[in-house]
Amino acid sequence: MGKNIVYNNYRKRGVLFGFFLFFSDLIFLSLSFLLSFILKFRVETNEVLGANLKYYVIYSIVGVFIIITIFAFRKLYSYRNLYQGMGENEVVASSVVISIFLIIMFNFYFSRVYLLSRAWLVYSTIIPIVIVIISRTVVKRLFFILLSRTGEKTNVAIIGINEESKRIAHTFRKSMIEKINVVGFIDDKSDRENSQGLNGRGDMEVLGTLEDISSIVEKHNIHRIIISSPELKYFDILALMDEVKDPDIEVQMSPSLFEFSVSRMKMFEYMGVPLIQIHKVEMKTFDKIVKFTIDYLIAIVLFIIFMLIYPVVGILIKLDSKGPVLYRQQRYGKDFRKINLYKFRTMRTGADKEKEYVEKIYDRKSEFKIKEDPRITKVGRFLRKTSIDEFPQVINVLKGELSVIGPRALAIKEGDQLEEWEKKRMQVNQGITGLWQVSGRSDVNYEERIKLDLYYIQNWSIWLEFKIVILTIMRIFRGSGAY
Repeated sequence: MGKNIVYNNYRKRGVLFGFFLFFSDLIFLSLSFLLSFILKFRVETNEVLGANLKYYVIYSIVGVFIIITIFAFRKLYSYRNLYQGMGENEVVASSVVISIFLIIMFNFYFSRVYLLSRAWLVYSTIIPIVIVIISRTVVKRLFFILLSRTGEKTNVAIIGINEESKRIAHTFRKSMIEKINVVGFIDDKSDRENSQGLNGRGDMEVLGTLEDISSIVEKHNIHRIIISSPELKYFDILALMDEVKDPDIEVQMSPSLFEFSVSRMKMFEYMGVPLIQIHKVEMKTFDKIVKFTIDYLIAIVLFIIFMLIYPVVGILIKLDSKGPVLYRQQRYGKDFRKINLYKFRTMRTGADKEKEYVEKIYDRKSEFKIKEDPRITKVGRFLRKTSIDEFPQVINVLKGELSVIGPRALAIKEGDQLEEWEKKRMQVNQGITGLWQVSGRSDVNYEERIKLDLYYIQNWSIWLEFKIVILTIMRIFRGSGAY
């Protein structure tokens, strides 16, 4: 009885999610076409349309209908397709373009007496794409905020006891969209040695073995099962699907490709064999020009801010403690080239020579961070929390030694401890801010920082660049995760 109530609630959540997004799209698409009309015929010109007004009304309605129909066919209202990321934005953009193309065709064949304004068609392409992408992001966030207040959670069980499954659990628990409760792990080997230790393996709560899957699902009200095990073969998965009889329970498989973006992978079937093709990312000349332009435009703005705040910050640092305003430290840049990196001084003078703390901070076990570092001054703590201490690095950007966005420049002792696979992060210009900084800043563990750096390198795009800039600004205003 209790189980049925839980799954009915989960099913209702999916239906409610779909209606929520449907009505949001209906409202914002209608507003987008209206805004396009106002921009063309009220702002740009003040043309009196008279009887021709009906064409814009009719084709706006047709446009909204076509876009929503494509959204429905592409499953944009399905709860199971919640995490489409950039893929969803591509569907939104292509749907709007298709609808405008069809509107042009309809207008040409059925309404030749009056051809629609080209400016209106351009506005009706750009504005809906921008507004719908933003509105869907906001509406999803609002939906899950409301859902979290009701105490609703998505219960997840992970099959496999390994480092990958631990990482999946760690990532899922940080979800800012859906409130996920990782109930525990399912042992993929019923004959595993030391099976008597199933009640817990370190920080992993083990629920049982695959033989217990039916009882685990029922006992813990599991909504989603993630397979993260190389041990499971074809027939094992078929047997698992037979055991999990409820169609509302999602079964998903991790391909163990953490560092690759979905946008780089294409799944297809060749002679009955499912394969994943991974596209190699190369920065073309145009991409390099765009990145260079982004770096220098942002650097110029930051340099102006730096010059304005320097006198105030300098006075505060001097009043708080003795020593220079700027701190210079040798770090590794691209290809392990040594550079002098500049920051506002946030620690007492001589802090980098205090052996007790230096040995601790450059130990991999401490993840190169001390959470409550007593060497940090009062003003320094504020500068770090607001990231103002990073502003002088703009000098390094203007000198061509750093990028605004990229992996963090490592101190020499830290860089010397990199393992072979980790050294790939040094193949690009190091940056002031990057993907791991906006994914939790100092709260992200060291291995995850390296993997996020590699993810950035492997999946670089202009969109990812802009996303990091926006998230950095949001993180600074929140002041979260920095110490």
